[in-house]
Amino acid sequence: MKRMGGVDSMMLQMETPRAYQHTFKVAILDPSTDPEGWSFDKWRRDFEARIHLIPFFRWKYAPAPLGVNHPMWVDDPDFNLDYHMRRVACPAPGDHKALCQFMSSVYAYQLDRSRPLWMSWVVEGLQDGKIAVVTLVHHAYVDGVGAAWGLQQLYKTEPGWQPEPAPAWQPRPWPSWGKRLWWGLRDLPAVMAKNLPRVITGVRKKIELEKRFEAEGKNVPSAAMMQKTPINEILSPGRTFVCKDMPLDDFKTVSKGLGVTINDVFMACCASAIRNFFKSRGYDPDQHPLVAGTPFAGKRPEDSPGVGNFTTMDYCWLPTNIEDPIERLHAASKSATAMKEHLKVCAEAGADINSVMQVCPPWLMKALSWYIHNKKGAFSLFANVVLSNVPGPREPIYLNRYKLDSWFSTGQIVDGTCLNMTMWSYCGRANLCILIDKKVLDDGWQLYDAFVEELNRLVALVPQQQPSSGELPA
Repeated sequence: MKRMGGVDSMMLQMETPRAYQHTFKVAILDPSTDPEGWSFDKWRRDFEARIHLIPFFRWKYAPAPLGVNHPMWVDDPDFNLDYHMRRVACPAPGDHKALCQFMSSVYAYQLDRSRPLWMSWVVEGLQDGKIAVVTLVHHAYVDGVGAAWGLQQLYKTEPGWQPEPAPAWQPRPWPSWGKRLWWGLRDLPAVMAKNLPRVITGVRKKIELEKRFEAEGKNVPSAAMMQKTPINEILSPGRTFVCKDMPLDDFKTVSKGLGVTINDVFMACCASAIRNFFKSRGYDPDQHPLVAGTPFAGKRPEDSPGVGNFTTMDYCWLPTNIEDPIERLHAASKSATAMKEHLKVCAEAGADINSVMQVCPPWLMKALSWYIHNKKGAFSLFANVVLSNVPGPREPIYLNRYKLDSWFSTGQIVDGTCLNMTMWSYCGRANLCILIDKKVLDDGWQLYDAFVEELNRLVALVPQQQPSSGELPA
């Protein structure tokens, strides 16, 4: 049994029948690396033999009665793996776009809180013979760093690796209402004593920091500074999800050639794609930049390597209002640098969103969710758009002998923030996911293609390396 943290609890309290708070994990497997070929039954056995390595897959949600504390995770005494793992065939014609259409509908599946909050669809029948394992995992369980940890438990660099046999699982008894109330009251003083003084001091330091930034001409935005745009609406029940990979070397070429980071290149391409989308909707992108909410890995306790949300978030200006690609890239770089400096001080002081949420009771988060919904897209904790760039494994990894060919992962969207663009790297490829409300955009490839077009434009703008003395150009 484990008490949730403040951000874990927030992910549950802000969920509605339209605002799903789960993440999306998509593993594309290459069965040709196993001499025996593909077998669903073998996959299921391999997964079952590893499930003890990710213990939260057998935990379910237990609220603290009367909202006296954050909820708990408790063993599910009725855990049934067959409920959580579904076997399906990709709709015709079985190509990648058909898979993305299937995944768009899957994302809009709301997880059942009476069971552990995850679900997998094993998708067969893809044109290239590969297999897709499409998994919803509630964000209350884990952040991006924790998801990477979970990936490392299931997949290994050594083909054919098998875990040591685990003892039979013995779930602990489900705690009664009265016991959960007592535990919530008992734990509350420790939660407050650990976090409240730090948050009070941190908020004071944050105010001082922002005054200094203002005096130095460093304009770091907040969520309150976002302006409503076509991607800022109240969510509908539907989702559009597209994902595809591209060469990571293209990002490295721009990074090295133009003196920026890979994340700066990612941000500039996102800005260009959104600018293109605004123009297609008749919205003038030159009016103002956007405010992007960007998650960052926080310090994790040593006893929680793969459980809980310790990621924090800060905001930066996304220069959708700049037309010139080079100007836009360097504006994105300047904005990201200021954000990182701001976040570092806030996180060290205890004034980041992760620290603040530790002392917010569940009812306050519900009230915040109600307030955001009633602003009808004019305000969101995640600002105009969520952007995330995560480095993944550099070497191929395997589940038993099935090679992980591609890995895609994205978070969620919320009322007021209808677009999430997330990139994971894996084995020299940059894997881009675009999640957007279906009411806002039905064809996510419009954004993906605009992103790739901007990346290609930046690659073409990198100065050609001059040959050294006595060396002829190729």
